[in-house]
Amino acid sequence: MAIQRETPPLPQQPVHAAHPAALIVSTGARHGQEWFDNGRKLLAQSGITIKSAAKVEKGSLLRETIEQAVESGSKLIIVGGGDGSLRTAASVLAHTDVTLGILPLGTVNDFARNLDIQPDLVSACRIIAEGRIALIDIGMANDDYFVITASFGVSALAQTVLTPRMKKLLGPFSYPVASLLIWRRLRHLHVTLEHDGKTERMTVMQAGVINGHSWMGGRCEIPGIGLESGRLAFYAVPPQSNFAYLRIARHVCQGRFFETPGLIAFTTREISIQTKRRYPLVLDGDLRGETPVRLRVVPDALRVCVGPAFRKSPAAG
Repeated sequence: MAIQRETPPLPQQPVHAAHPAALIVSTGARHGQEWFDNGRKLLAQSGITIKSAAKVEKGSLLRETIEQAVESGSKLIIVGGGDGSLRTAASVLAHTDVTLGILPLGTVNDFARNLDIQPDLVSACRIIAEGRIALIDIGMANDDYFVITASFGVSALAQTVLTPRMKKLLGPFSYPVASLLIWRRLRHLHVTLEHDGKTERMTVMQAGVINGHSWMGGRCEIPGIGLESGRLAFYAVPPQSNFAYLRIARHVCQGRFFETPGLIAFTTREISIQTKRRYPLVLDGDLRGETPVRLRVVPDALRVCVGPAFRKSPAAG
């Protein structure tokens, strides 16, 4: 996939002031139908002209619907959905002059939280109407984009038992429940890492990268990483006792990501991961692609509406 390296400059006025918007909502997401109806009204009340509005029940149609909105001339495309739906939107809108507005409808909404957009319809619509826009980094896994996370191991196995019904009933707790259900099926994965001029070999149960300071539904804070930092947080969990896994979870959720005993963690701009076997990848909660994989940052790739407290995080050492 050829990638244009420069994104057009940001507009001098709120994009909705000069251009009508397109609203596209994944009604398969939690509260999707409700947010489509109420969101359309709230956006109009905020002064945003909705040129077109579409409900998408199947995720396979989302990309096509967004592409049609771009082709029709929309410069502000508002997408309601979870991290997976927003990853699809980002893959269409990256390196264009089209701005992404977000209505966070997912289970954990990590991408929205990193942009200071809480999973509340009224505040999400207000943020779009206020018109603050930032150019942010997104990630690439081989030739596929991701917005927050790319991983393999436990996360991929969990996807085999994680159903839409489970997500709707349990919300963010559906992920640890799914992990418990597949615990006995876990395997030791032998990997080779190449990053920052180094080659490392290790055995892991789970590995991945994070593009943002807020992770796991806001429960984990990763210092020095942000959507403008130009770096990814890599992590790997080696095989160890069940008690050790619980200790890792506790340390990570206390904001001590890089000092967590038993967790291999560092920051990088790019990392290549080789595996003896092919393992499925999870990008923003969706199974997409497989190892081996090259993971990297794509700087200033996406124009997006952000909340008032969106901050630039300096890169960690």
